[in-house]
Amino acid sequence: MATKTVSFKAPEKQVKMIEKLVEEKGYTSKGELLRDLVRKELEPELTEQAKEKIKNARKEIEKAKGEELG
Repeated sequence: MATKTVSFKAPEKQVKMIEKLVEEKGYTSKGELLRDLVRKELEPELTEQAKEKIKNARKEIEKAKGEELG
């Protein structure tokens, strides 16, 4: 996938918060953290139909294993 550089200005307080998150969450760079945050924001949420399929699949797995899944 082709990439393009994006830059922006942020208040120093926000930059410090970003740097703290990078360290705490183990990201290799601020860019990696920001890409992850953007990706999470832009990804569509699961549809109700998809949630229902997941629920049903878990029930089938529970039946097969004889134990509950969290």
